[in-house]
Amino acid sequence: MHRPLAALAAALVVLVASPVGAAPPPPAPAARCAVPSDLIAGEPSLPGLAQHFRDRRPIVIVAIGGASTAGVAAGGPDKAYPQRLQEALQRRHPGVPITVINKGVPRQTTRDMVDRFSADVLPAKPDLVIWETGTVDAVRVIPVDDFATALGDGIGALRAGGAAVMLVDMQYNPSLASVIDFGPYLEAIHRTADLDEASLFDRYEIMRYWSENGRFDLVDVPQGQQTALAGEIYLCLGEAMAESIDRAAR
Repeated sequence: MHRPLAALAAALVVLVASPVGAAPPPPAPAARCAVPSDLIAGEPSLPGLAQHFRDRRPIVIVAIGGASTAGVAAGGPDKAYPQRLQEALQRRHPGVPITVINKGVPRQTTRDMVDRFSADVLPAKPDLVIWETGTVDAVRVIPVDDFATALGDGIGALRAGGAAVMLVDMQYNPSLASVIDFGPYLEAIHRTADLDEASLFDRYEIMRYWSENGRFDLVDVPQGQQTALAGEIYLCLGEAMAESIDRAAR
């Protein structure tokens, strides 16, 4: 196995398969999922989504990304963060039909995902597209300028299709961060979000906060508990993402 890919598999404890038919984890305690306010972005706003919430009109969200979007670690899409986001938004907005469509496919670069938009994203006519990307580009050491160009092209294509855009950066894991240089790719994502006025969900910093404050141990995970950990992290990410969307839509 290519060394960076091997490091990715070894360090990301959330990339572990789950037994078929495993029961979903219980809801994580609110205190464990808590995130400082400054890590939950509220700008740029999502006025179109805000109007849908006010009018109680149906909302369609498409989540496109890699293995974490697909829910590989937790056993499948039913336990991935897009499903948890749908559940959180439905609790927050009773009476509003909300559908989150999961289009996660592992091991794709940003450009690979852009090439899928016309077939896998835009036909759903989404009001919002949540685009999780960057990990595979960093692992494969895709030139950062090419990565940034693909991001910009993708945002343009999604907006041309009538969707608002929320970018999601990489997962944080202290072991993985020591062997893969995410820095330039994180900077490119944040810079592109600023320049293109796209919403950004800073998953990397949120997970680093959880790790450094003892909310989740991302390194010393007991054998057999990786799947449960992944499910709980996805649950918390769904809650945090729902809060981010609500703030941007106020």
